[in-house]
Amino acid sequence: MITLGIIGVVAAMTLPSLTAKYQKKVTAVQLKKSYSTILQAFTMAQKDYGDISGWEFVPSQSVNGEDLSELRDSLNVFAHRYLIPYIKIVTDCGAGKTSSKKCFYNWYFHDGTVLRYAPNDNTYRFIVNNSTLVSLVYDNYQGNYGGTILLFIDINGFNKPNTFGKDIFLMGLKQSNSKFNMFGYEHKSRDTLMNDSFWGCASSRTTYYCGALIQQDGWEIKDDYPWF
Repeated sequence: MITLGIIGVVAAMTLPSLTAKYQKKVTAVQLKKSYSTILQAFTMAQKDYGDISGWEFVPSQSVNGEDLSELRDSLNVFAHRYLIPYIKIVTDCGAGKTSSKKCFYNWYFHDGTVLRYAPNDNTYRFIVNNSTLVSLVYDNYQGNYGGTILLFIDINGFNKPNTFGKDIFLMGLKQSNSKFNMFGYEHKSRDTLMNDSFWGCASSRTTYYCGALIQQDGWEIKDDYPWF
């Protein structure tokens, strides 16, 4: 009985560790696959439309008020011109008030805070045939729209945990240098990706740099990755 008790204790201690290790491996593989799928689509689009620097991004501008219809229309054009024709999708949810509610559900930060998206927001969403949800939005840092397309990727769609840094990650396409990477990958040290106060994987509420950290680590989730 004592021996069985010891075995039970050891199993209880090691099983969560093994489960987390497996989940990390699956996450890294799925994230790399999602990134590669979108990268391939952009590469194919360049054969038809030329270098990304010449693509039709929305002009940089300050948008006042809540009327973002122009931005949503522009996202619609961008998605149907440069992405959707080159990716196998199962659901095209569209953008704004006409978008399908199938693509809208709660996302969470690691502290449990809910990031809600209403059907009238300024994102364009579609679901890929491997259940990955892709959500396009213009980077509006400091109120300026244009120049960068952000892609929020939920690598397993509706399946839980729907949490940033675990199954939701952020990618970015920059028109200025025609680069497509995980958000924050360019010109960022590993320490910055981990500890930046705004977007760091280990030190911020948003954890937007987690995908870039995985990319920089060779598409692996290292032992010091904050698997909250």
